[in-house]
Amino acid sequence: MSWEEFLDKLEKDNRARKRLAEIIVTDYDVRIALINAVLRDVATKQDIMEMRNEVRGEIPRLENEFKNYVDKRIEDLNKKIEDLNRRIDDLNNLVRVSLIAIIITLATTILVPLILKFLTF
Repeated sequence: MSWEEFLDKLEKDNRARKRLAEIIVTDYDVRIALINAVLRDVATKQDIMEMRNEVRGEIPRLENEFKNYVDKRIEDLNKKIEDLNRRIDDLNNLVRVSLIAIIITLATTILVPLILKFLTF
């Protein structure tokens, strides 16, 4: 039987797999080797403390970056609002001038014939 055939059979038989695991973990040297291999991947308290300190060190930088981003967006918004206010003021002035021109036109249209009529008497 080849190793592949053995592994295929082992993969299909739960009871055989459990038995092989029991055999492996009961061997002291194999158990120590497994524990050491697992421990290499386990985070220690020191690892966690270092990671915590790294994160704490990044917080002020991220806060500053976020503040700068928000300030820039607010500045952009204020510029747009100022531009909009200027355009509204320009439109308001145009309406006023147009209204004055309309009133003058109406006044001259009505008054000129009246004055001429009055002068001809």
